[in-house]
Amino acid sequence: MDDAEPLVSQAELARRWGVTPRTVSRRLVFLGITPLRRGRCRCLTMEQAALAERFHRHLNQGKDSSSFSRRYDALEAQVVPAQQPTPPMSGHDLELAPQQLAAMATAFLAHLAPAPQADPLQRARGLAEAADARLVLTTKELTAVLGHGITSWRDSRDDYGFHFTRHKQQGKVLWTVERSLWSRSSRDRTPDNDDPVPASGPFLGRMGRY
Repeated sequence: MDDAEPLVSQAELARRWGVTPRTVSRRLVFLGITPLRRGRCRCLTMEQAALAERFHRHLNQGKDSSSFSRRYDALEAQVVPAQQPTPPMSGHDLELAPQQLAAMATAFLAHLAPAPQADPLQRARGLAEAADARLVLTTKELTAVLGHGITSWRDSRDDYGFHFTRHKQQGKVLWTVERSLWSRSSRDRTPDNDDPVPASGPFLGRMGRY
């Protein structure tokens, strides 16, 4: 492999996606990508980084990791659309050439502009809102809040300072989110008499834990 080939570090992917390095590592394992070692840095080739980016967009759309086709995306990266023959330019086309060049320059500069940084607190705010409002989330909604799939999660889980509980109602899998005990404020741990906290947690009707 040519040493001059451009590489993308795992740390750069973590900053770009707004996730932890551990999350990046889990995604690469799922995709079967083995990073290259360059000193103390773990890097990906451009082809590997492109596959990882498509997987990130797949998860951000609320889709589950099990529905992601690695083989299809790998083949898709190799497809190069055939170029249509360029027709001879007429006098009218020559008059429009400066406008076309300006549009091309604008598109090129937009491509070079850095992508907007993801809000590092987006996941924390979403989980806090779900916990404080005692919302009942579907698997798709919880995946969108977390920014990654949860296919390996079972009945309950503690992560990101929150406790996630899985329920099943009418054949649907639903989730509730609660703040972990160590992350709750003093007001949450000592409820007022005028505002008692239900002993059974969020109200789910006839829902039972799965």
